Amino acid sequence: MIMKAIRSIRFPVWIALGVVMAGCSDTPNPRIDMIQIEGVSWACNVTTSYIVFGSSVETDEHKEIAISASEGDLLYMLQDDLQFYYRYSPENGNRIAVTFDTLQGVSAYLNGHLSYMELSGPASLDAFKELTGPEIEQLSALHVKSSITDDLFPILQQHETSLQGIGIILEGDAGMENLHDLLSIFRPRFLVIDDSWGLPDPEESQCLSNLELLWIEGNVPALAKLASCCTNLESLIVAQWEPEPGELLPLEGLKKLQTFTLAESGLTSLSVVEFPESLRNLYLISCDTLSDINTLVDLKSLNRLALTQCSRVQSMDVLRTMANLQWLSFPPNISHQEFTELTGRFRQLEGVELIDCWEIEDLAPLQHLPELKTLVLQLEKEQLRMLDSLEQLKLVILTSEVFEDNPEWIKELRASLPNTTIVPGSGLCLGSGWLLLVLPFILIFRYFFRRKI
Repeated sequence: MIMKAIRSIRFPVWIALGVVMAGCSDTPNPRIDMIQIEGVSWACNVTTSYIVFGSSVETDEHKEIAISASEGDLLYMLQDDLQFYYRYSPENGNRIAVTFDTLQGVSAYLNGHLSYMELSGPASLDAFKELTGPEIEQLSALHVKSSITDDLFPILQQHETSLQGIGIILEGDAGMENLHDLLSIFRPRFLVIDDSWGLPDPEESQCLSNLELLWIEGNVPALAKLASCCTNLESLIVAQWEPEPGELLPLEGLKKLQTFTLAESGLTSLSVVEFPESLRNLYLISCDTLSDINTLVDLKSLNRLALTQCSRVQSMDVLRTMANLQWLSFPPNISHQEFTELTGRFRQLEGVELIDCWEIEDLAPLQHLPELKTLVLQLEKEQLRMLDSLEQLKLVILTSEVFEDNPEWIKELRASLPNTTIVPGSGLCLGSGWLLLVLPFILIFRYFFRRKI
């Protein structure tokens, strides 16, 4: 319609408009918000950090935690042995309160509204059957942990209109025999599955036409089907992909994919991943064997890049070509000289992560980043010199160990940065080969969540 309305405009103006429209055709990255959360003891942004580093409560008196997130990011939260999946939406505000109901199964409420429910046995299935229509409309995610009984399907079908578009977490082999029927009812916008599941065949993939975010374990044949059955996918999280010799990860057919998170993968070179042109955010996390990142030179439109705990990255030269970066998580083997040079080059950075970067001497190079709002630091206290001078910051996450060992210094830091939220953080480590879906030892969290990994 716009083109028809201006058809009579002279040729030179057409050229100008063409340039403007070409520059505006890309969907801009959502802004990075600081999310303040009450009611949980630990939370992480799976999209950007997997489970490597999250925010934890400080003391019994300071129970509010904070993390950064953009619209559509998948957040994971814990309160003792209770878990909650939430895909961040600014519509719910950036201050959220989470409460749990465990009377019949597990339900989680977000700002007083039913948001998440686990289907894990007869009691929880009965509780779901008793939900009212308005309560079902509030649901944003269902966690299926047991087989779906035949008598529940009519209830699901009765509320099919309200359930369509919610998020689904599928654990183990729960409901395996009726996967397609489940997905056809829910038509989920986000889906979390482990390696005992597979995506539908392309001819049956209409049930995934609404899917915007997928978290999947990598060693499954389903990855080859992504482009044909997930045409609207915007965010993909792949964990534990161990490529065979000559195997490629074909993502170039995902024309709407903007965010790709690859965690705990055994790849050695990024050349085995066929990236789509639409990609704007790339988070590589705990890829211990990754050394060759030279293909990043072809991803000049990247806005956010993480090389978190990718300790074998050989050369940082390719990073110098990435002029549009707004978020950068440095690899552990970054030298202080390289850190100084790169931060001097990327003055537009809004977020920086330094996880296990032991060669960093101080934080003085960050003084030259006027747009810096979020800083995540898993460093020793001696490496945090000049932190108190970074008045532009809105959120700082330090290790729980730094908090516990230096309470007076934390008070002084907060006095120096009165407009900055400063909270403790830690990772959640239950051993290699661990997928967030299956948490049989989740009670160990009570011991781990305050400790530095």
